[in-house]
Amino acid sequence: MALRSGDKDEIRERARSLGADLVGFLNLRDYHSPNSPDPRNWLTDSRSLVILVFRHLYGAFDTDAWSHMHSYMYAPEATAIRAGYILAKSLEDGYGGRTFMVPLHRPFEMDEDSYRMPRGMVSLRHAAVQSGLAVWGRNTLALTPQYGPRQWFLGLLTSLDVETDAPTVGDYNPCQTCSFPCVDACPGNAFTEDGKTISHRCVRNSQGHDPGHLMRFLVELLDQPGNEERKAMLRSASFINKLQNLHGYLNYGCTHCTRACPPLGQRSL
Repeated sequence: MALRSGDKDEIRERARSLGADLVGFLNLRDYHSPNSPDPRNWLTDSRSLVILVFRHLYGAFDTDAWSHMHSYMYAPEATAIRAGYILAKSLEDGYGGRTFMVPLHRPFEMDEDSYRMPRGMVSLRHAAVQSGLAVWGRNTLALTPQYGPRQWFLGLLTSLDVETDAPTVGDYNPCQTCSFPCVDACPGNAFTEDGKTISHRCVRNSQGHDPGHLMRFLVELLDQPGNEERKAMLRSASFINKLQNLHGYLNYGCTHCTRACPPLGQRSL
């Protein structure tokens, strides 16, 4: 089924009423992400993608303590999941399209070939740019005129045939005249001169309790000479934090590049 422009307006208003800050539409013929899987792996008859934007709280960037994650990710994620699910049902019940939710973060599909370099099912950053909501930043994040890099994206793959939105960013191109404080602020030296990100350098600094760090911890644990040393490691704050991460309390302990790239009107060049 093909949606009309009036249908898109109704869907957009419904999404905003559920808590989305911005909404975009992308037909999959206009979606290009060379390193990502085919979206039809997840929804075989998918034709389009609805992109929902949920901004961070403005106060989320005063600290990198674990407690900032409620303002930075946990609350936006909970809002996004609820809004996405309700909107997905609206697309199915009201317009007859099958719908599949693309999460704003984990879990990733992993196998023996991909677990060291996991990739999301759809690149929502590419989709946000290609739908006209955002532009690419020097920090390889998708920047919106309203929030810069300070938002999360959630996607809805749908079998409905929806035309891609016209760009709404205007002449927004903040990196054209920026002095790149995001590059200088990165403690992991993750940005390259040609505008790419060395992901493992970023993750090593930003996600100090992720599964990779847990695996290194366990290998070190097994290498200890005796049980007392192993017991000391298992009683450490480092291990408890890694357990918290496993329980779903993901922690980004570094948001330097995002903090250094404020929204439009707050930029310091």
